[in-house]
Amino acid sequence: MNISWPLAKFYFRLTCDKFPDIGFQAIEGLESEVSVMEYRPGNASAFYKSKRPGMTSYSNITLKKGMFRQHADLFNWYKAIAQEHQFRAEARQMVIEMLNELGEVVLTWRVSNCIVTKFTPTGLDAEADSEVALEELELACDFWNLEFS
Repeated sequence: MNISWPLAKFYFRLTCDKFPDIGFQAIEGLESEVSVMEYRPGNASAFYKSKRPGMTSYSNITLKKGMFRQHADLFNWYKAIAQEHQFRAEARQMVIEMLNELGEVVLTWRVSNCIVTKFTPTGLDAEADSEVALEELELACDFWNLEFS
């Protein structure tokens, strides 16, 4: 295996329970951050605060894909949460896999309890005659794990 080159980021696959395989153009926002708690005991002789790791937070994930006339699964998912308030019943598990040029999985993100927080259909522009209609879906999740293959 050649480890002298960084991974190409345009080979990826997303699978989500309760959905057929859907091709996405982009997946953004796989970020996490640990907050910092500052503490100084009242009897400490040092004149500084000690820092400890606090709670971990995970950013929202944005999915972008082309719009298709017969494909309403993502909007229906959003509608079930936004209009019908089925939050936990509609939480989904996702697996995002980065692939190498041979189609082999090299990185895997397992995303837990995703719910839709925002749905953006394509913008309309009469002068954009050569552009593909894209829709965006923003997801909140409890957490994700990264696995190296």
